[in-house]
Amino acid sequence: MNAAEHIVDAYFRLCRGCFTLTDKKVTKGNNRQFDILAYHLVQKTQFHIEVGVTHRENWCPTLESLSEGFEKKFFGASPKRKDKADGTTDFEKGKSYFPQIQDTYKEVGFYPESVKRIWVCWIVKDQDNTKPISINFHSRYQNSEFPIEILSLRDFVLPELENTIGTANYDDEVLRTLGFMKQRELQIAVA
Repeated sequence: MNAAEHIVDAYFRLCRGCFTLTDKKVTKGNNRQFDILAYHLVQKTQFHIEVGVTHRENWCPTLESLSEGFEKKFFGASPKRKDKADGTTDFEKGKSYFPQIQDTYKEVGFYPESVKRIWVCWIVKDQDNTKPISINFHSRYQNSEFPIEILSLRDFVLPELENTIGTANYDDEVLRTLGFMKQRELQIAVA
């Protein structure tokens, strides 16, 4: 789990009240894994969260450019390989790992038709990133529409998490760092 995934995992645990499972390998998924699976006990809500963060604004995606990541991570599409085009790649064979994704959901007790898909990135260009962005995504590989929620790490997840943890003293290094930053912000504002 990288730092961005760690922050998003903490957000789902502390802000949304979920239990989380990170880095779950997709069974027979050819080296695929879920970044985060989350479950809210009271609401019985199931989440599949993928985190793709770069903090350079010129590299941040548009809504349109996210579709390739959605297809690969949520719907099992095989990416096109530029280095190999000899008819043997999963892309050239039209291989989809969607059945393996669905089976892995079932293995952890999720109902595939109930899973809410969430994508987290630094920001989405030309969007209001201070609130969740909800879209209906048409997967060309599954020939169906699926709702997807997109969260900005910079403008939504981090502020929500900072407000939740405040200046509390957590043992978790990432949360402790966020607590230090919040305390610094409060002290500088008073000075």
